[in-house]
Amino acid sequence: MPRHVNRRQDLLQAALSAFVDRGYASTSVADLAAATGLSKAAFVYHFSSKEDLLFELAGPLLDDLDAVVGRHENGKLDEAALESLITDYLSTLCDHRTTAEWIDADKSILNHGDLGTRLAENNRRVHRLLAGGRPSKSARARASAILGMLWRPVRNGHLGDDPSSRRAIVDLAVSAAASLRFAR
Repeated sequence: MPRHVNRRQDLLQAALSAFVDRGYASTSVADLAAATGLSKAAFVYHFSSKEDLLFELAGPLLDDLDAVVGRHENGKLDEAALESLITDYLSTLCDHRTTAEWIDADKSILNHGDLGTRLAENNRRVHRLLAGGRPSKSARARASAILGMLWRPVRNGHLGDDPSSRRAIVDLAVSAAASLRFAR
């Protein structure tokens, strides 16, 4: 593998680690260059800006979350399909655990024009699915709580690769979503 590819990967890893620890806004290009032993010029060789790095790190998680929601939006969401949505969504968060931890905790990402808007739209789509199209404030609040059941254990490092913990979270979220969607 060419050396410049390794340096690019080193920058990505150093950036993700720094963003988790200090946040995107509090991490400078100089910090990232120093953490990898590169100059600022070498950083710019790999990424034209810190924001380009931001998109490269956050993009795969957001792409995968959009794909999960898209797979479930077109069908009837009975209880089995609801469980599939929740399982897929949680698995995606776990597959991108460090990025999900960072994005969920970093206000500069949540408030970022493009990324924040994209994440908010994904959340709205999931809320609609979880709430079964119910527009009431109560239904939206409960759907938001269900989504939090999926993000918070990942953010707080409680799931890891433990299948029984994941199963417990899925079962709890499905139960809550089913009671919301199928309540008369």
